[in-house]
Parts: sequence; structure tokens; C-alpha cells
Amino acid sequence: MNVSELSNLTQWIANQIETKTIPQKYQTLQALLQQHSQPNNQKPPFESQKQDLINALISVPLMQLTKDQLDFLSCLGIAQAVGEEGANEVNDVLYKNVIDVATSARKIQELNQKLIDGIARSKKIKEGLAGCVTEEKYEADNETLMRVSFTGSALMSNVTDFKKWGAFWYDIGRGVAMAHNAAPEEIKIVGATKGSIIIELALVNGIAVTISQIILAALKVAEKVIDIKTKAEELRRLKMKNEKFAKDLDGEAENEKKSGIEEITKEVANTLQLKESEEGEKIKALDRSVKNIVDFIEKGGVIDFVAPEIGKEDDDNQKLRVAFQEIRRLEAKIALLEHKTA
Repeated sequence: MNVSELSNLTQWIANQIETKTIPQKYQTLQALLQQHSQPNNQKPPFESQKQDLINALISVPLMQLTKDQLDFLSCLGIAQAVGEEGANEVNDVLYKNVIDVATSARKIQELNQKLIDGIARSKKIKEGLAGCVTEEKYEADNETLMRVSFTGSALMSNVTDFKKWGAFWYDIGRGVAMAHNAAPEEIKIVGATKGSIIIELALVNGIAVTISQIILAALKVAEKVIDIKTKAEELRRLKMKNEKFAKDLDGEAENEKKSGIEEITKEVANTLQLKESEEGEKIKALDRSVKNIVDFIEKGGVIDFVAPEIGKEDDDNQKLRVAFQEIRRLEAKIALLEHKTA
């Protein structure tokens, strides 16, 4: 995450959490619960305050943020207290694992205190960056920044891996660029970070739209494949004498992946109006790109985008913004499926 993204995140926290008075809504609910816990006190209803808080939590647009921003929001202790996770925590405290009202009041207070502390840390960061941040813009006005994280089984730990994944991503860039009558060189490397290696690429918006379309479809395929593999593992845990059913499901998962890749290529080719009879080479290269993206995601690699600035509302930017939010929603869902399988 670059400095301008961090600065933008602190402003996002102010706009989406402070302005919506979420800490105050937590405090209102906590005070009512505390009143309930006192003997001989009146027991005022708190259902409307609880629902008001949950509605505010769910309305926080976390999917607008990049993966790096979401990770930093978790480090601040804010992510756990807002969005669906925060709403689930409130419901858990009040209904699912409730011990007594006094304990519920204390847990709500603890959750709110973490949120308040995170907001305070964000304000200090914002104040520290004031006057020091110039907008870091690696891409041109008609380009989008894409981050490729080599994680999981897609880790890049030596020069052999570097060569392998370099060729892998060349095929991805070449196929999508050809489909847009562009050269691979138009996909520019504009930055890199260490740790789990992350390469930052600047793409013209049209190419970014196509790659986001492929990723979105690939995640839907991955969701189906993981679901099938989960069922196969459940059968194995039953320790059945006949392993045929589990093996059949493994084969079905591979078939789902293969047919999914074919369907994605067909869908993207249709969107770009590529004709098999006239542009077979482009479609073949595009198919290779799709296969590589699916493999990369399946191996644990992550592809993230920095959403276009609000206010740039041309057709491509609208498509990108919607696609990025849906991609992050699916990534979260798949991460949960993988966690359950593990």
C-alpha cells in the first residue's frame, strides 16, 4: 500500500465510520444494556437501538477498499467491529452466546473501545501525513493499477520461480492484450514490494475491465470446484471402503474447472466480438490467459486492483468499480469455504 492509499484510508474511516456515528451507536446500545443489568432499574427496550447499530455496520462499504487497505483496517482493530463481521459479533453477544445482560454490555463496550482506539490511531496517522502526501500516481488517466501477490503455492522464492512466473504472466498479458489489439508491452510494471512478492502493473482501462471479468468468472469457478472438493473430503473422512465416490468427485472438480475455463474464454471473446473464423490466434492466446489466471488463483495467488477515483464515471470506470467490489466479496466467501475445508 502506497502512502496516498494510506492517506485515503484515513479519510475513508472518517467518512464511513465517524460521520455515521457508529461509535456513538455502540455506546447507546451499551448504556441501555448496562441499565438492564442493574437490579431494581427500569428495563427499557433496546431492539431499535440494536437494529440501528447493525444497519449502520452493514452499510459500511468495506468492499470499496483494496486488500492492503482491508488488512491495515484489521491491524487498527476497526475491521472486526464494522461490516458483516461487526454485525455478527453484536448478534453473537446479544443472542447466540449470551451469558447475562451485564456480560453483554461489557462485551459491547470492549468492541466499541477497540473501534474508538483504531479511529484514534487513524487520526494520528492522518495528522502525521498532513501536508506531506503528494498523490502517488503510477498510472495514466486511462489506466488502472493492478497488484499481483505471489502467495500460497504461487510463492516466488528463487530465480527459478521468478522465471516460471514471469513466463506465466507474460502469457496472461499477451493473451489479453492481443484480444484488445494491443501489445504485451502496454502492460507496464510500475512497482514492486518485498515480503510475499507483489508486482504492481498499470493497465489501460479496457484491458483492466477484461482481466477483472476473467477474475470474477474464475472465482465463481473456484467456488464450485472448492465445494465439490469439500464434498470429496467429507466422503474420505467417513473412511468408506469404496473410494470410488470420492475419486469421482475429484474428477468432477477437474471437469468443472476445464469447462469453466472454456466458458470464460467464450464469454470474454463474445464481449470483445472476437470471431473464431477470423481471429482464432487471438482466442487461443486468450484461452491461455484465462487458464493461467484460474491456475494462479487456485494456487493461492492474489490479484487486486486500486479502484478508480470517485468522480471519474465513464463506462469503463463504472464497470471496474462494480467488478472490484464483487471480486472482493467472492474472495471473502472462498476464503471462508477454504477455512471450513481445512
